[in-house]
Amino acid sequence: MVSRLLDKAEQCRYSSFVYSDFLSPYEATVAKRVLDKTAGVFYTFTGGYEGAERVLAAMSQDFIDAEDALSSAPISYLRIRPLAEKELSHRDYLGSIMGLGVKREKIGDILVYENYGDVFLIDKLAEYISYNLDKIGNAKVECQLQQVYMYTPPERKEKIINTTVASVRADAVTASGFGLSRTKVMEYFRAQRVNVNWELVVNPSRQLAQGDVISIRGMGRILLDKVGGTTRKDRINIVVRRFE
Repeated sequence: MVSRLLDKAEQCRYSSFVYSDFLSPYEATVAKRVLDKTAGVFYTFTGGYEGAERVLAAMSQDFIDAEDALSSAPISYLRIRPLAEKELSHRDYLGSIMGLGVKREKIGDILVYENYGDVFLIDKLAEYISYNLDKIGNAKVECQLQQVYMYTPPERKEKIINTTVASVRADAVTASGFGLSRTKVMEYFRAQRVNVNWELVVNPSRQLAQGDVISIRGMGRILLDKVGGTTRKDRINIVVRRFE
């Protein structure tokens, strides 16, 4: 991934904008570290809508505005709707699209709603998929090709938790944010189900910082939104956002 990114960064010296393939949140973190050290390259990330998890790195030799990067980005989205009442999962959508020979890095976010799914794609492949995807599992579907400038970002459901912890260790914040016992949290660490900023963490005593994102596979994620002062009992005030 890094070598491909550096190749793209070199190309941007001869073009207005150059885009990577879709990056996972962890890959985007790595890309940021790499591009921060790459002289003469300005960059931003876009995934087709504000708050997208899977994003393209947009690179330029000049200052790059996020809005300009989005308007020029090679992204379209498909609205895929089952023709009969059928509940489809993220895995269902992803598996059927990859079954057409599409690589994961060409696919962005997949947003699943009650009666349809929105799938973000590299635009050169979106038209191909719209013509060739007629079934997901045993459910017949119809595909509508859309431009990203028409997309309205989904409202993100979240719960704000004001609490205190003895320390900002990963296990303490995870337990408070997910409403779990420390014993249960330790089981998740041992099972290698906990990620911080999309990177696997096996050390429960890792110190967290404001802005860190903690996820437990299969249970969602939380954001350590604010680390405040200490209480009279020497506990640390924190604000956590839990996303559904």
